[in-house]
Amino acid sequence: MNKTRVLLFFVILLKLSGLQAQEIMLKADRMRGEKRRGDNHQILRGNVMFEQSGSVVTCDEAEYNTVKEELEGFGNVRIVGNEGAVVTGSRLFFDNKNKTARVDGNVVLRDKSMVLTTPWIIYHTDTRIGYYGAGGKIVDDELTLTSRTGSYNPTLSMLYFRYNVVLTHPDYVVKTDTLQYSNRTGNTWFFNFTEIQSDENTILCNYGNYNTKTGQSYFTRNAALISNENTIRADTLSFNRNTGIGHAYGRLWVKDTSQNISIFGNRGYYDKNRKYTRVLGNTLAKKMEKNGDSLMLKADTFVYVADTTTQKRYLHAFHRTSLWRIDFSGTADSLTHHADDSVFYLYGKPVLWNENTRLNADTMRIFIANSRIKLMQMRKNSFIAMREDTGHFNQISGTDMDNFFTPENKLKTIQVKGDGKSVYFIKEKDSAITSANAVQYNNMKIELDSNRVSGIRFYGNPSGTLYPVSDFPKEQKILPGFVWDENNRPKAGIFKAPFSVPPLPARHAGSAATQKTSDRKKSKG
Repeated sequence: MNKTRVLLFFVILLKLSGLQAQEIMLKADRMRGEKRRGDNHQILRGNVMFEQSGSVVTCDEAEYNTVKEELEGFGNVRIVGNEGAVVTGSRLFFDNKNKTARVDGNVVLRDKSMVLTTPWIIYHTDTRIGYYGAGGKIVDDELTLTSRTGSYNPTLSMLYFRYNVVLTHPDYVVKTDTLQYSNRTGNTWFFNFTEIQSDENTILCNYGNYNTKTGQSYFTRNAALISNENTIRADTLSFNRNTGIGHAYGRLWVKDTSQNISIFGNRGYYDKNRKYTRVLGNTLAKKMEKNGDSLMLKADTFVYVADTTTQKRYLHAFHRTSLWRIDFSGTADSLTHHADDSVFYLYGKPVLWNENTRLNADTMRIFIANSRIKLMQMRKNSFIAMREDTGHFNQISGTDMDNFFTPENKLKTIQVKGDGKSVYFIKEKDSAITSANAVQYNNMKIELDSNRVSGIRFYGNPSGTLYPVSDFPKEQKILPGFVWDENNRPKAGIFKAPFSVPPLPARHAGSAATQKTSDRKKSKG
């Protein structure tokens, strides 16, 4: 739409300035006068012509009512403006008193590279407003615009197209019910349902505007941007074509289609050149797993970015981060998710819960494949607490830990690396706890069965004591760093309402976009 001359075809009508309220001087091969119903008529035949203020009007035949100052021209009507614009048709009606001119019959308006075709056009010589109302097509170089009606108001420098408006450019296609353009400001307004298609994406809205001079666009009333890789829906979307910077306001939903990641929020920022998206305000991120489960994330801010070199995508969650899946949940200050290889990094006092087990460390890394937790790495100040029963907790601490899980995502194997300590309680089958063991070691490997210790292997000269539970020293019952804050364990409820996908703009029956969609469905049978 930066080629504004296409949209300003009605300016050509201003160039046809000879059609003004002044005396008409007629020429023809043959002329005669007649009296009809009390009015004097001039009948002209052959090479009829009149000229005013540099514009020349010609036709094969004409009749002019000298009392009403009405002229009808027939056959090969041709109007040539003083700047070269040409209008052709089969009939001309010119009302000098009411200051209107109408050309009918396969009307063609040409000016340099621009061509308008329409059944008829009307021009008001006093207001200089011109319009067509039976369908028109404008072609100018690489641009084509079609609509049922169109008008131009030179006082306001405003063009107005209505009903089934389609603007086609090699880079995009605009389909809307109403399009308005200001030659003065360069603003284009879209009213009602609008669809803008390009090779990169499709934009939908119920109201919007675009400035051809600044490159700034604004889409609202349920706006959507849809591409092969992602979808953005919001109450309002704005984007600057020149800078590549966009903003979103109101209900916001961003979805990475290839990774099945959705992000909800109230505000968004987008940098096309950096492939950077930031979402804030009552946020939620949701990743659909292959088995149908969902991983939920909440945080103050989400950032979704693609590495411009490797094209790998990363999801970052900043501050007061919570995560939940049906088989585990947790909290951290910040989180990073490598979307392409399903790795999660947790920073800032991360805590994870798996069944009756609490895990924490300075940092954590979780590897997930096919919805299964393959490995959980805990680094520095690692601690695992497992509730055996009310008041008794198995505990494991160490510098680093590697944890492996069963196919059902239950903790199976714990490998402790460095400065290991443990407290665990022993039951005889399903009976009550009978004994307790406190051990110190360098490295250790623990096997679990249904979250109960089934085997232990120590490395590096372990030392410890096995006590009857009644004789277990109270001061050894709890290891340094033990925390059991189950009230802070994230629950599924905080990841539900009021999060919902904003609706798409409503298609109106009979609109250009809806009609095209209907035609495509019909063509597919």
